[in-house]
Amino acid sequence: MSSSKSEATKRRVGEFRLPEIKTPADVEAMSHLSKEEKELGIKNLKKIPESDGWAIMGNDPELQVFWHIMEREYTALLQGDFQGVPFGPMNLLSLVAAKKSGSDYLYNFFAALTVRQIEAYPQSPDNAAKLAVLDSPDSELWRDEERMILKFAWASINNEMTDELFEEAREAWGEQRLLRNLAWLSYVSMWSMVANVLDIKFLPEQMLPPGFTIPAQAIEAAMP
Repeated sequence: MSSSKSEATKRRVGEFRLPEIKTPADVEAMSHLSKEEKELGIKNLKKIPESDGWAIMGNDPELQVFWHIMEREYTALLQGDFQGVPFGPMNLLSLVAAKKSGSDYLYNFFAALTVRQIEAYPQSPDNAAKLAVLDSPDSELWRDEERMILKFAWASINNEMTDELFEEAREAWGEQRLLRNLAWLSYVSMWSMVANVLDIKFLPEQMLPPGFTIPAQAIEAAMP
C-alpha cells in the first residue's frame, strides 16, 4: 500500500467516510456538485432532520431529498403509527432491522429513543428490559402483539417466513398494512447498510439530552 493511500484512509475517531454537510459553507466546499445541486443542498439544510445520517446524505442533495420524501411517505402510509412510539410496529421493525445489520449508529439511536419514549407515553420503566430480549420473541416480557411483530420482522429479514406467520400478520394488519410494514423494514435496513458502509457511529455526544422526549400528543399531532 502506498504511503499516500495509507494517509488518505486514516480518520480521526468520529470522522466518517464522507464529510457531514451541516452548513452552507460545507455545501459550497463540495467540488463534485454543480451550482444547481449546491443551491438545492443549501435549501435542504432547513428541511432535513439534524442528524449525522442526514448530514452525510448532503453529499448528494437530490438523493437526500428523495430519501426524506420516502420517510415522510412511509409515515403517512402508516398513519396511526410512528417510529418513536415505544414497542409499536414501526419502532420494533426499526430495532430489528438495525440490530440485524449490526449498525452501531441506527441500533443505538433507536434504542436510546425507545428508552426515552417510554417516559413520554408513559409506560413502566421496566419495559426498557425488553431491548435485551429483542431477538427472543418468545420471552414473557413481550405482549402477544409485540411477539408477532418481532417474529414477522426476524422472519422477513432472515428470509425465514412461514405461511403460518404470514397469515397471522395478515389477519392482524390486513394486506396493505402488512406490505407497508414490510416496506418500512426494508427502508431502515437500507439506512443501516449505508451507515455501516460510511462507518457512521453513535458517539457519546449524540446521546439524547436528559429529559428529552417527544410527547405522545406531539406525535399524534404530526401524524398525517
